[in-house]
Amino acid sequence: MSKLQEFHVKRVMSSDEATEVVGESVPDFEPDVNEAGIYRDADTGEAVFMYVPFAGSVTKLRRAVLGAGMSTILRSGGSRYNSRSFGFTNRNVILKRESCSPTSLAWDEPEAQMILNETADVLGRQLREALPEIHEQDSTTMDAVLPEWRMTENTLWTTGNINQSSALPYHRDGANFDTWTGMPVVRRGMDGGHLHIPEYNVTLNCRDGWALYFNGHFLVHGVTPMKSRTKDGYRYSIVFYAKRGMKDCHTYAVEVGEARAKRKDRELAGLNLTIADATNRGGTDRRW
Repeated sequence: MSKLQEFHVKRVMSSDEATEVVGESVPDFEPDVNEAGIYRDADTGEAVFMYVPFAGSVTKLRRAVLGAGMSTILRSGGSRYNSRSFGFTNRNVILKRESCSPTSLAWDEPEAQMILNETADVLGRQLREALPEIHEQDSTTMDAVLPEWRMTENTLWTTGNINQSSALPYHRDGANFDTWTGMPVVRRGMDGGHLHIPEYNVTLNCRDGWALYFNGHFLVHGVTPMKSRTKDGYRYSIVFYAKRGMKDCHTYAVEVGEARAKRKDRELAGLNLTIADATNRGGTDRRW
């Protein structure tokens, strides 16, 4: 990749001030970041975000995304969005997810998952070539996660979300590591849907076939409203990130073994409760 042009952006509010807008809808801003490049803080010189054409096959990525079935996600505040996770996910007692495991997309749409794995590699190389200091820093952070729980052995990311035409309110990616996210976009026949970062008051043009890189854990961000120009218009953002809960995952073999043991214990406990209930009824009800 040829050397990218560099730009400077001025911080207009503190991180604490940006927190105050979390949960609010994003105004209908027009994009003012339209040129490929690395955008640095005007005062510190630190990289804030990178905006470039996606270096991989947009055709393959589009095919994978359009073929993935979506689920409706209810966010705080009552808003509903269509989304699909991919890659890996960690244990969750509340959801009775007893082990770290691949998401359902790997089983339902294995070809799509393979394309997304390839995309993760392309995005990682693009970040490493343009911002080696960010890539090295995030690689060190990701030493906390076993390689088998990353989308490919050498990538920075464990997990991802496909967001379908979703004007997400201002938020931070709180479940992520404090690392950069890679986000290519595919779209057709849709107006709006650009990424606004309030701390710098910049709106990144989410073009078809372009990719955005930034630290979504640290920076508040949100998506501008969108309106379809055609009956089949769409705007998909494909967000690759490092899920913090994956640091607690054991090897795949250990996770599978522990999950089986937990399921067996739960089934036995349920069986014992059923037997005890039947015994109690038999002692008080002559019909038993």
